[in-house]
Amino acid sequence: NYIMWARDFYLQGERLVFPLFSSLSFDLTVTSIFVPLVSGGSIVIYDESETPGLEVLDVIRENRVDIIKLTPAHLTLLQATNRKSDRLRKMIVGGEDFKRSLAQGIYDLFDSKIEIYNEYGPTEATVGCMIHRFDPAVDTDASIPIGRPIQNTQIYILDQQLLPVPPGVIGEMCIGGKCVSRGYLQRPDLTESKFVSDPFHPGGTLYRTGDLARWTADGQMQFLGRSDHQVKIKGYRIELGEIENNLLDHPDIESAVVTAFQPVVHSADAIKRWCVQCGLPDNYPDAEFNAAGVCRTCREYSELKARFRSYFKTPADLRIIADHARQSKTGEYDCMVLYSGGKDSTYMLYQLVREYGLRPLVFSLDNGYISEEAKENMLRVTEVLGVDLVFGQTPHMNVIFAESLKRHSNVCNGCFKVIYTLSINLARQKGIHTIFTGLSRGQLFETRLSDMFQARIFDVEEIDRTVLAARKAYHRFEDAVTQLMDVKVFEDDNIFDDIQLVDFYRYVDVPLQQMYTYLEQNATWVRPSDTGRSTNCLINDVGIYIHKRERGFHNYALPYSWDVRMGHKTRAEAIDELDDDIDEKKVHRILDEIGYVETESGGALLAAYFVARRPVTPTEVRAYLENSLPSYMIPGFIIQLDQIPLTQNGKIDRKALPRPESKRIVFDKVFVAPETPLEQQLADIWSEVLHVKQIGVHDNFFELGGDSIATIHVMMRVSQTFKVNLLPVTLFEMPTISDLARRIENMLIDEIEQLTEEEAKSLLEEDEFKRGGGL
Repeated sequence: NYIMWARDFYLQGERLVFPLFSSLSFDLTVTSIFVPLVSGGSIVIYDESETPGLEVLDVIRENRVDIIKLTPAHLTLLQATNRKSDRLRKMIVGGEDFKRSLAQGIYDLFDSKIEIYNEYGPTEATVGCMIHRFDPAVDTDASIPIGRPIQNTQIYILDQQLLPVPPGVIGEMCIGGKCVSRGYLQRPDLTESKFVSDPFHPGGTLYRTGDLARWTADGQMQFLGRSDHQVKIKGYRIELGEIENNLLDHPDIESAVVTAFQPVVHSADAIKRWCVQCGLPDNYPDAEFNAAGVCRTCREYSELKARFRSYFKTPADLRIIADHARQSKTGEYDCMVLYSGGKDSTYMLYQLVREYGLRPLVFSLDNGYISEEAKENMLRVTEVLGVDLVFGQTPHMNVIFAESLKRHSNVCNGCFKVIYTLSINLARQKGIHTIFTGLSRGQLFETRLSDMFQARIFDVEEIDRTVLAARKAYHRFEDAVTQLMDVKVFEDDNIFDDIQLVDFYRYVDVPLQQMYTYLEQNATWVRPSDTGRSTNCLINDVGIYIHKRERGFHNYALPYSWDVRMGHKTRAEAIDELDDDIDEKKVHRILDEIGYVETESGGALLAAYFVARRPVTPTEVRAYLENSLPSYMIPGFIIQLDQIPLTQNGKIDRKALPRPESKRIVFDKVFVAPETPLEQQLADIWSEVLHVKQIGVHDNFFELGGDSIATIHVMMRVSQTFKVNLLPVTLFEMPTISDLARRIENMLIDEIEQLTEEEAKSLLEEDEFKRGGGL
């Protein structure tokens, strides 16, 4: 049916020469071989090129054919090289979306002496089943219409219920008639889903193409791309072809491809090895192992651990704190203990009550997902110890969980802030001045010392000052907790002096097995069986699942590795605790309950690739797209190529596109590179602290992954580099390099304007000043 139609439609009695230049496995060759053979024409056969897809250049250069069937990607090569043939009169284009700008470019290249046909048809419907001849005067939309059905073919645009959609409405293209094949060989499941009964012709078969299209008012069909080229990012459904169309409208861009990709290179399920000392898996970002299998952090820590020993105190130091808490109390309780019901906090509670003689108020957060067995542990333990237990609650917990997942890819960050907010408010009401936390030494390193370790800050007083400043910034950083809960207590700096947070395991060092033995012999604590781990929280698996899915590694990998380095766990124990058996059905149920919507592409980002007539900067392309697209459709990575890679069949080879190397994550802003020396130095500081390679002057520090601890480090570096006195809160007020640079520049200008001429000359000669930016 197709061959007879193509002979009559394209040749109209002529005997024309076709080229054969692509793989026989590509259905394009059905046209190139059989149409000339049934019409008395002939075929010129071309050798395969070393570079896939470039054979078409030989066809044009040799100038031996009258008609050619090829893909839009082939045409892009012709346009880019400005090759043309005096003999070639007809082009049949198929295989991919055919952009109007490309059609017009080829039409002009051949001085308007070429017939260009857009032929649509999937292999499952025998090569071609719709046709449209390009008319530059009429075809003004971004893509060339795919036209009308060929003979003995029916084309429908249907909704999910296989009902026709009105003109102008997007639906799935479905094909019926003589052209439809019987199915897929040895794939009955796929055949059943894609080849369905034709509701319009009893006994017939419809092929569901998966292609999106709509009817125009004049009865033409517009191809709108693949349904599997739709992605959902940050809640927005995006058609990649629409971005490509806008790129092609740029006067210098000849071809473009847009893809969605996951920014995390590592795979949570592809661990090949663990550090032989601490058990850190190789999918942890920037994990680096030497020939002996020891990770970089272990190697560095072995050289520096003696300098960190002074941070960790002794039980004798803890007894002094306990005595002071008892003596300074103004209510009935000596202190407050933050109790999670897990092994670490249970051991801490027993020690503080029985060994240190304290009478605490025990505080635990009921976040809606505390395991029943964990609650039984808490009630039993506090009853045996004779201490009061209070469960804190907030009706906003689900919103906080959802935001924590979105911002941090875990639930713990949101939980911790709620715990501290509720407990400090309660402590103030009860006249309590000391709150004990049960963070393990691994968690202390992750939350308190990891950045200090990276920055090589060893002075205990400086560490404590930094942690205190970070606490202030942490509680004042705007998020769901500050928006929905009572946080007035943190507006006054006095609260941070009035209520002291004491990390129990900064003073007490106990190996995991010794802890378990103590609990078994002295406590009524039982490891919960309904959480799958020693934690008390059923939602914890949700955080692990999302973190592994979106960031590619286990969110407990770092603290557990520090637990091993600090002697709390053995390597085998750490690896064993990372081996989760997560019930995904339960995870998705909880995600629905808290209102967190997983995107179909996870943490996907958009990348645009283009070929242009001249060098075009990413900044220029972004600015151009901003004129026609909403911010969420602007690709975060824009890459210029010499040519778009092609498959053997001449289609775009998306798998061969270079993966964006930058780790920079874009948050809906046009990238603007640093220009001044001051901006560049700030970008370098941010890059070192955040481990982000490329930072624009309008990127938000906190959206790039900055937190309160990172804020302290950045502002310390800024103050040292530029000799200015800036508080950490400045970065919350001015979270972009552009704003921060302007503040620093104004401060320096004010200072310079007050200098005498001699002081100014002296300053200009100082090496410190030259290194500080040369302002």
